[in-house]
Amino acid sequence: MTNALLVLHNTAETRPAEFATLAAIAMSIASAGYSSDLLILDTTGSSTVKVKHGSVFGKVSAIAPDRPVGDGADYMVHVVGEAVSAADVSLVIGFGTIANRNWAPQVAASLTAEFLTACEVIEAADGALRVTGPVMGAMVQKTLSLRGRSAVLLYSGEPLTAAAGNDIEVQVSCKTAEHGAVRFVASEALPDSGGIPLRGASKVVSGGLGVGSGEKWRLIEEFAAKVEAAVGASRAAVEMGWVPSSRQVGFSGQKVSPDVYVAVGISGAVHHLAGIGGAKKVVAINKDPEANIFKIADIGIVGDYEQIIAAAMRRL
Repeated sequence: MTNALLVLHNTAETRPAEFATLAAIAMSIASAGYSSDLLILDTTGSSTVKVKHGSVFGKVSAIAPDRPVGDGADYMVHVVGEAVSAADVSLVIGFGTIANRNWAPQVAASLTAEFLTACEVIEAADGALRVTGPVMGAMVQKTLSLRGRSAVLLYSGEPLTAAAGNDIEVQVSCKTAEHGAVRFVASEALPDSGGIPLRGASKVVSGGLGVGSGEKWRLIEEFAAKVEAAVGASRAAVEMGWVPSSRQVGFSGQKVSPDVYVAVGISGAVHHLAGIGGAKKVVAINKDPEANIFKIADIGIVGDYEQIIAAAMRRL
């Protein structure tokens, strides 16, 4: 058997579906000869973690740093590297989150391994591991057969259902953040606004550069709260500092597949569209009738978003 390590950040926003998805991946790759362990980085402050479908994994461990570790990248490089060495791991899998994109390439480099981000399918095929994901700004889908090669993969596909596996509870161990292994990328960071987690949300209201300012961003949050939707954002809105990066939707953010996706002031760059391809219905609000977002929208509304949202909220 070849050893694989699956990695999960357990936060207050982590959903059972994330545990189920990793368990489903572990069961799938087992037919390609992989035995999977699960490493959990816990940031909830709890002494234990309840792991859904935890019995699927050969070993489950949960750790927490003894002090703040900034973006966590160097800390994760250290602890994942230790786990990889201890179990002779050749395959590392995590979710395609921004946090994971900070440490995963470094782990891949240390292993001289393949690194693939935004993988939409990870499966066993013909006795080997096969991975499919977007390349060239999501214009093309690439399928790669690893056939025993070492790899670090970040999964950004649909939530999966685990067909088996009992829940288990594991103790959280304190793992020292060694001096020199901690990197702060900023002295201040925008806190997440809370509300419904973006991953797995059935409704998402996203804002873009067309919102206009950080002061006006509250309209997006108020409207999202009114319709019980998660708040999302384009990369431009994140780069303007209006919303934390944890809410970014797109090729360089999170992929979402809601029943309804409302895009407010979003032009529709290909990088953003790559993140909303799974949405069942897309509603676009933009003052520019030539905005690219209208090409894929099921419902397009041209006009001043402030007036449109105000009118919608009066009707709700």
